[in-house]
Amino acid sequence: MEGAAIVMKPANTAVRAVAVAALLATALVARPARPQTAPDASPAGPGSSASAAGDSARGLTLTAVRSFSGPENTRIVFEWSRPAVFVTPDSGSTADLAISLPGEATARAADVASVLPVRDGVVDSVMIETRVDGASFRLRFHAPLRFRVMTLAAQDDQPFRLIVDVARPGAEQAEAKRLEGIAQGKRRDRVRVVAVDAGHGGEDQGARGPRKLRVVEKNVTLAVARALVEELNKIPGVRGELTRDGDYFIPLRDRYHIAEKMKADLFISIHANSTKRRTGKGTEIYFLSLRGASDQADSDLADLENAADLVGGVPPRSEDGLVSILYDVKRTSALEQSQLLAETLLDHVAVDRRLESRGVKQAGFVVLKSVEFPSVLVETAFINNPVEAKLLTSHEFQHKMAVQIATGVRRYFELNGVELSGSSNTQ
Repeated sequence: MEGAAIVMKPANTAVRAVAVAALLATALVARPARPQTAPDASPAGPGSSASAAGDSARGLTLTAVRSFSGPENTRIVFEWSRPAVFVTPDSGSTADLAISLPGEATARAADVASVLPVRDGVVDSVMIETRVDGASFRLRFHAPLRFRVMTLAAQDDQPFRLIVDVARPGAEQAEAKRLEGIAQGKRRDRVRVVAVDAGHGGEDQGARGPRKLRVVEKNVTLAVARALVEELNKIPGVRGELTRDGDYFIPLRDRYHIAEKMKADLFISIHANSTKRRTGKGTEIYFLSLRGASDQADSDLADLENAADLVGGVPPRSEDGLVSILYDVKRTSALEQSQLLAETLLDHVAVDRRLESRGVKQAGFVVLKSVEFPSVLVETAFINNPVEAKLLTSHEFQHKMAVQIATGVRRYFELNGVELSGSSNTQ
């Protein structure tokens, strides 16, 4: 609705779409850089077996409001104690978006302010009003901008959420220009590009460490990834580039597509491991398997990491055709080189005696499915193990892990007879 006020009528198709999605939220399981105020609240999803009447009796509470500013959009997240039906367009263009929740007593958690200032050049502010007869929200944008509204069902430790994504003007063109610049720089300077992917981000926090340490996977992975890029750029003829350089969500397939567009030679995805028990320990490195995981634990881990898209609101997709080229020479070569890369990296990471080497394994990680370059996923350590969680938060450990992986990358190129003699990596 360019330049016009949004008329929100319950009979509107877009309104019905959001309302229906919210009504289905209890039956359907569906999971972007810098949180801007509105502190974290304990998740309060509808995970109990209480009836809808019981839910209503409990009342409805807005437990948290967050914003995540990424290079392509700003995401506003409203977290709720249980599902609700909102009146709003599901998409459009405006400078002032109104969302209402009519006819239901709504409370606001004590640590949720009535105004969330964002001021990131996309969203100016979010105004929140809760009443005994409902609630209303007004999102003021920097200019008339494209937006999308959706609801996400409670899942695992994530509560029911209302999500508003607001597009950053010119972001797609700017990102395409940036990636093309990296690709041109590779050809010009005759360097090898290593894409370093910091797992998770934004609303997708990944695994969590012990409560008293207040550490989440998305922050650890970004710290290690940044340190790794810094170390890679010290190697003559190698240039490290991040897929994510802030606290925002990127869908799994977009991560390797970013690497493809920058013409990367290698892809390394950084993660932190976690198990139901707190006894897991050590480092393991994965490369892609199209025939199933090494064992059930590896399969469970791949399912957990692949669920990141659901956390961020990306709908499930059927296999994208990569299976059909299992026997293609390009695929076979990529898998063989991925295995060599994984083995070489682990040999160097295992030098740190504080971590047990859990070996090289295979699983069906979506983020590893490009055929354009060797790809590996590094599970650095177990974030839910108190001892290893402390290591993961240590700058000294993060730096040492980065040095070891970078040394492994250099050795991998040597084993493949690649001469690293490009221009200086100072940018």
